[in-house]
Formats: sequence, C-alpha cells, structure tokens
Amino acid sequence: MNLQTDWQQLLRVALLGTRQSGETVPSLADLPAPEAVEKHALLAAGSLGLVRKAGLKALDATAPDVSPAPPETIPTLGLNGREALGQLLNDRYPAMLADYLVSLAQAGRRVPHQQLVPLLNYARTRPELHAPTAAVLGQRGLWLVRLNSEWQPLLASAATPDAADWETGKLRQRQNYLQALHRQDPDQARALLAATLAQEPAKTQAALLAALAPALSAADAPLLEQYLGSKSKEVRQTVALLLVRTPGNALVERLWQRAVPYLELKKPLLGRKKLEGSLPDTWSAEWQADGIEQKDNRYAGEKAAWLGQLLSLIPPERWSAHWNIAPTDLLELATDKEWASLLLPAWKQGLLLHRSEAWALAYLRLQLTHDSMPFLTATDATEVVGLAQVTQLLMAHLPRHPRFTQPEARWESLLLDLPGPWPEALTHKALEIIENTLTVAPSNQQYLLTYRLTQLLRHMQLVVPPSEYARCATTLRSLGQLDSSVNTAAEQFLSALYFRQQLHETLTESPAPDS
Repeated sequence: MNLQTDWQQLLRVALLGTRQSGETVPSLADLPAPEAVEKHALLAAGSLGLVRKAGLKALDATAPDVSPAPPETIPTLGLNGREALGQLLNDRYPAMLADYLVSLAQAGRRVPHQQLVPLLNYARTRPELHAPTAAVLGQRGLWLVRLNSEWQPLLASAATPDAADWETGKLRQRQNYLQALHRQDPDQARALLAATLAQEPAKTQAALLAALAPALSAADAPLLEQYLGSKSKEVRQTVALLLVRTPGNALVERLWQRAVPYLELKKPLLGRKKLEGSLPDTWSAEWQADGIEQKDNRYAGEKAAWLGQLLSLIPPERWSAHWNIAPTDLLELATDKEWASLLLPAWKQGLLLHRSEAWALAYLRLQLTHDSMPFLTATDATEVVGLAQVTQLLMAHLPRHPRFTQPEARWESLLLDLPGPWPEALTHKALEIIENTLTVAPSNQQYLLTYRLTQLLRHMQLVVPPSEYARCATTLRSLGQLDSSVNTAAEQFLSALYFRQQLHETLTESPAPDS
C-alpha cells in the first residue's frame, strides 16, 4: 500500500464515478474486496481515511541541541518602562512605538525578557518596526529570533549582509547586500550587477538598480546607461532618475540641449520680464532612450508631458544660472496662467529630485502667497532643507494674530504637515491659533473650522515636545466650555503628551531584574 498514491487514485474514482472511471479501486491487503465496486469504494475510503489520520509515523521528538543564550551586556527597562511598553504593544498610541524603540536604543537600554515574545510577534508584520526592534532585543532576544524563522526578517536590516543573501536571499536582502557592497567596494558591486541583471526579470532589475541610489558616483553611469534603453518602462524610469543625479553625467547635458529651445525668458527694455514657451512637435525613440516616455499622465496633454518630463529631470539651478535670475523671480514668472500648470509641477519634481535647497525655499515662500501652486508638503521640504529652515519660514509667514480661516490659508496646510520636534516658539503659536480660532473667528465659521482644529490637535500629539505639557494643559483648560469634538481632541492631545513625557522618563529610571 502506498498511502499517498492510493488516496489520490481513490479521489479520482470518486470524482468520476465508479462506472465512468477506468481505474480500479485501491485494495487493502488485510481486507477482503467486496463484489460490488461501490461498496468497495466506500470501504476503501473509510479505511484509508483512518490510516491517513492515525497511521503516520510520529515525528522525531528529540529536542534540537540549542546552546543557552549569552549573558546580557546592557541594562533593561525599569518597572515604569515595562508598563509603558506593554501599553504600546496593546495598541495604545501605536504611532509612538517606533520612536520609543529608537530612543531606547540610543539610551543604551533593551527590552525585558518577559516582553520579547510580545514585541517580536507585534513587529513581525510591521516592516517599519523591524530595524528599531532589532536594536533593542539584547542577547536573549537575538537568540530567540535565530530559533524562529518567522522572526528572522526583523534582523535583515540590522545584520551584516553576506554573499549568501545575494545568492539565495529575498529581494530585500539582495538589495541590502548590494547597498552595503556598493558603499564598501563599488567596483565589485557594479561587476556583480553587470553579471546578474540580464538574467533577472524587469521588476527585479529596477529594484536592484535602485539600490545604488544612496551612494551614486560618476563610475556608476556606464552601467546605468546600458539600461536606459530597456524594454521595461519601470527600468527606464528608475535608471533615468538615477543617471541625472550622478556627477558629470551625459544624460543631463542631452536633456538640457533638448529643453533649451522650448523655453525663453523675454527681457524687454520696459516692462516686466516674461517667460514664454513652446511644446515639442514630435516624439521619437531617441527621446525614450533619454528617459522621456511617450505618455505621462502627470501632465495635461501628450506634448506637455514630453516637455514636463524634460524639465523635471534637469537640475532647476541650470535655468536660474542660464538666465541669471533668482529662483524666486523665475518661479514668480512661472505662475503666469498660460504655463503654470506645466512649469510649476515639473520644477517642483526637479527640486525634490536634485535636493535643491535654494529652489525649495523659494518655492515654499511663493506657495504661501499663491493658491494655484502645486503644494510642496512640509515633509518633502524638510527632507531637502531641514526642519529648522522650514519652521523658520513658516513662523515668518504667520499672521500677527494667527487663526484658522475660511477659506483655508496656505500656511495652515504647511503647519498640519510639519514634522517634529517643534520648537517652543511654534508650539506657543499653535496654542495661540487654537485660542484665536475659538474666541475670535466668526460664530458662523466655527462649525467649518472645528475639523481643522481637531486635525491640529491630533498632529500635535506626536510633534510637540513632552516638556511643553504643563503650558499646553494650562492654555487649553483655560478656554472654558469647548465644542465636544474639540474638547475630545484636546483631552486626547494632553493625554498623549503626558504619556510621551512618561516614556521619556523611563529612559533614565533604574533597571528592574528580568525575572
């Protein structure tokens, strides 16, 4: 008897029917075969079913030889820290967990043994928590991870990549290995890619080439140029975005030569300067070979898309240097209705791609006074110019007595997206905005502004420094009776800020025993 093949054979007989199937019903050596084939099939099904459930050889119960976990080398959390971590793992303020784990690692602390398994199970399905979790596991936690394959991805970003990751690892592990190798030995990384990429599917090609981004150099250009003409749009677009950022690359020069004829800055003797443009007449395969796709739904119209892509790939400083004009003045000219819908989105993409500080600051200033400009978020701007400069610019543009208004002012969206930690002065301004909106705004606008107030209070939960708790509590509780939704948001903000204050204090409390 072969249990696997006999069972599959019986299933085929049962599905087709004993009359239609040409196969014989499996027989068991110790049981007589009935004369009626139908009865034979039923007896065989019952017998084989029991064998499948009870007739298998038991698994080897011998425990694997596991050496004990090494002794811990850093202190664990104290009792208050354990309580706070437990609340975070129970989904109280889940957005705070990653930052708390990072702070824990920076303070030289680790997670207590009793909370390792809950943390590992919680972080396992949340990739954004993998690296912060790996940094606070301690020796016992790392030992546990190596015993459970479901937890091992948590160490992928923290472990030192090795050649095995490249040969047999998942795509993310291969990217990590390639990034590390590209920093340490860029020639070997390029040689590895050159030998491998041709055999990879397009999606994998794009992902591996993108791994070069953190440490791009001029020496990467020849390899990237080979894939600029790929049949895959995803690969072509990935390569174009990389190539234009490599120092001294030829692609930017080719794009510049294509783009210059389509834009002209008119400088009359009298009157205001004017930016004039024209659209390309035709598109050819040569354009695609330089990273310009025939279709791009970011722009209105096919020809506009060709020019828009050109402008978004070129460093915007080239235009201000070409015409000897400040970025602010050039962007001001671009707000003209005829060309604004093409130039502004393209130059916005360009300043983000090339990390242009001067252009990012000029764009931010202008968008605060021009409602029609595509919005550059505070998060994106901060990545280019830093939190301090974005905060300073926002503070300079706040009204003397700031409050939310209807229609919404441009600075409001910037404030509601600004990352933390906020400086003390901005926290005080936010409290003033809340107070002025509740006490100064016309009563017929209160309902419309309530939603924005609750948005601000929710955002402040994560960006206001915990040291500001006392001032925030005093200000908000002095406002008297509030709309129920605003009152709820205010209490939630104060509760979250107080909890963050407690989290901060746990970083310096005396450690408690693991047992």
